[in-house]
Amino acid sequence: MHRTANRNLALRRTLAAALAAALAWTLFQITATPAQAQAVNVARSATPSASYTSSWETTAAVNDGIEPPGSNDTVNPRWGTWPQTGTQWVQLTWAGPVTVSASDLYFFDDSFNSGPGGVRLPSSWRIEYLNNGSWTPVTGASGYGVNANAYNHTDFTAVTTTALRAVLQSGTASVGVLEWKVWGQGSAAQSGNPIIRDIYTADPATLVVGDTAYLFTGRDEAAAGQQAFVMDEWHAYSSTAPANSRSAWTAHGARLSLDVFDWAGANAWASEVEQGPDGRYYWFVSVDGSTDNGWMNIGVAVADHPLGPYEDAIGGPLISDSTPNSSALNIDPTVFRAADGRIYLYWGSYWQPRMVRLNQDMTSLASAVTTPQGLTDFWEAPWMFERNGTYYMAYASNAGADCVTGSAYACIRYATATDPAGPWTHRGVVLGQVTSTTNHPAIMQFDGQWWMVYHTADAPGGGNFRRSVAMDRLYFNADGTIQKVVQTRGAA
Repeated sequence: MHRTANRNLALRRTLAAALAAALAWTLFQITATPAQAQAVNVARSATPSASYTSSWETTAAVNDGIEPPGSNDTVNPRWGTWPQTGTQWVQLTWAGPVTVSASDLYFFDDSFNSGPGGVRLPSSWRIEYLNNGSWTPVTGASGYGVNANAYNHTDFTAVTTTALRAVLQSGTASVGVLEWKVWGQGSAAQSGNPIIRDIYTADPATLVVGDTAYLFTGRDEAAAGQQAFVMDEWHAYSSTAPANSRSAWTAHGARLSLDVFDWAGANAWASEVEQGPDGRYYWFVSVDGSTDNGWMNIGVAVADHPLGPYEDAIGGPLISDSTPNSSALNIDPTVFRAADGRIYLYWGSYWQPRMVRLNQDMTSLASAVTTPQGLTDFWEAPWMFERNGTYYMAYASNAGADCVTGSAYACIRYATATDPAGPWTHRGVVLGQVTSTTNHPAIMQFDGQWWMVYHTADAPGGGNFRRSVAMDRLYFNADGTIQKVVQTRGAA
């Protein structure tokens, strides 16, 4: 995952207290309102504006994709008009025409949970669209609810436009919005890689639970031009119809941070979430510990739901430099539960893959650490999965003319085995060199389709320390070998 050693403890994020509070909130189960067939949330590709915005709030909140935990959200960005009252509006403007026919609006009301009450639900509101230069109310509106702690859904007669407004009439206080979803079609900016563009994300991991795919990422927070990894938290996304489109994924914000681990010092690097035999979810993470004399460690957090809240499952590292035969760099964990009950942890970097069996508690070692055989030109970032009785290991490699133009970059190779412990047989390159120096795979199957998830430097302002997650379709040949993934960018 990382080529540059960076142990600067000063990289701890300045919003640590707020994010710790966010992780303590009780998880709200959000169920999206079904939209028309093939409709997407085109609000994500719009530019927001407003009649007035409090200096400490932001219009960017209305379409940032973060699900509100409640109407008095004290953690995530908000749009509000305090102290202004009367008629206020928030607007979404698209670069090109979109056709829209439904809306879900989540109001900001800070009177809940003993809040100050300066921002309350509107007394009424309506949706208008830009029609030949004039603002016109939509027709056929199914209703304009004014409910707190929930989305207010409105169906209306489809319109094609470049801008939409929610016009709010204040009641006893100012008004505000936490999130606005607009359902429709159009706006090519909604599709294509990278699939996350509002923040920089890296080191993806996937998990499928029932009818939902989860995507877990690290967050790159390096400033423009900064040549170091600044990573202090892990984010989560979910989808019931995963695709390489921003509108396909719901952002859930930071679900784990370094603050959860009292022993952690810095570097929230690559991770993976796996469900344990007890039904709980275990988040294996790469962390630089502050209480040992070594460098990177692998820690474990646990929760009852894939989105948390998570807590430290051990109180210290599972793998560290003091673990006999550990890797030169203990990062990039991948965990696999075999059908016979065996649980394997693979990890490693600096050309040193390692493997160990875990006990059923997912938090202790059941065997000695060994070096897996057959992972040709392994560099780092292993990812293990099974298909039709064959075990697959994808991993980053920085060697070979079939792989990279230079050793500063990495491709993704893969190997297969008949047993989860190997030995492995190298099969070739499944993903070529990307635009960032690092490369990190996650592979999942959902509804019969396989996907390769990875990161690049393709987002605006991106770079080697400001990466963005992307995904493309993955195909198998009849003999079980994998076709090389075709990387896509922009509109898909």
